[in-house]
Amino acid sequence: MRRSAFNMSLLSMGLAAGALGAIGCGDGGSMTTGTGGMGGTTETTIELFSWWIAPGEAEALQALIDLNRTNHPNERIFNAGAVSGMDARTTLMQRLATNNPPDIFQQNAHDLRTFMTTNPGSLAPLDDFFTAQGLSAAVLPEIMSDVTVDGHIYSMPVNIHRENTLFYNKQIFAAHNLQPPTTVAELMQVCATLKAAGVTPIATSHQGWILRIMFNTLAMGSMGTDAFHAYMTGGARNDAALMGAIDVFGDVLANYVNANAGATDFGWTNAAGEVAAGRAAMFMHGDWAKGYYVQLGWSPGVDFGVIGAPGAADMFWYGVDLFSLPMGAPHAAQARDFLATVGSTAGQVAFNKLKGSSPIRTDVPLNQLDPEGRATLTDLMNARYRMLVVNYDAWDMALLAFAQNGDKAALFQAYVDNPPVQ
Repeated sequence: MRRSAFNMSLLSMGLAAGALGAIGCGDGGSMTTGTGGMGGTTETTIELFSWWIAPGEAEALQALIDLNRTNHPNERIFNAGAVSGMDARTTLMQRLATNNPPDIFQQNAHDLRTFMTTNPGSLAPLDDFFTAQGLSAAVLPEIMSDVTVDGHIYSMPVNIHRENTLFYNKQIFAAHNLQPPTTVAELMQVCATLKAAGVTPIATSHQGWILRIMFNTLAMGSMGTDAFHAYMTGGARNDAALMGAIDVFGDVLANYVNANAGATDFGWTNAAGEVAAGRAAMFMHGDWAKGYYVQLGWSPGVDFGVIGAPGAADMFWYGVDLFSLPMGAPHAAQARDFLATVGSTAGQVAFNKLKGSSPIRTDVPLNQLDPEGRATLTDLMNARYRMLVVNYDAWDMALLAFAQNGDKAALFQAYVDNPPVQ
């Protein structure tokens, strides 16, 4: 799940040195333990830094850990990120700086190049690993490009999350004889119909990054995918189209979202829960919300539907979660075993059907995914534009301010002053 950026992600997960010491990791490194006696075996613990601890995320990660345990019975994955405590980013950076790295840590693809620039030589190249595993031919070319820096592969992609996703409550839509909107005009008509019937059309939260996901979902349909793609890749800015997208966004926020969107501590899971509870009909968010819905007991294709951005079905605006292998990892061979599990067809199915994301491999059998997973993977394969998300803190702050004051000129200026650069 996208947490804002690599640094924010590591800040969120925490690592308690005392807890690590209590289980025998000493100074925070990995450990090897023996089960003694005649014929005893040695168990190796691989230390992983991951922020996947929320419902849907934790279960998906555990599925990978369980599969790796089946594949490698004497290897145990310890998720240090699940232990709350001191600032995990500081801990990780200190350990990298002092040549005391963990075995694996999680990143986002949009942070990889920045991380490598600020931490040169800290990641082990995985070119030989990808060749041995046959991954280069199986992984989508855009994803291969996302993990390749200066001609070398530096991370294992775990999944592909579509951020231009609209979730809808199928019972509400059926009760009001509505179809999933395929254009922005249809979306606004659906909103008007639902509001007239006393149903909140769209759930959201007044947090900058959550608002940005909704704004982008509306903007690509409003602007058109060609104009949106050109703008987000550093092309010419279409001021009229951008202002038109802001107009649509303003209309939605002013007339069609939940009244409690700005409540304290009201986050994306709360907004998703409004739809699950039947208090709202739709939610525009990253498709990790699908994993959350499944954990709530909802069935994909039965209780809820999932579509791409109305008016932008040919755009797959995505994020990629990565596992990186540090140089000098204490158990590099065992860490590579886990990366092999992650990249395998079985690992991709086990993880993504719970996480809500799509596999990185093009050869995953569709019949092993749920109906919505099959539809999303088909959209990915058929997309005219597959593009890694672009985000800036300045956009998030401006969108939050706009939700509070409705100042369209100020929001437009924030995009003028902080143009996307590729």
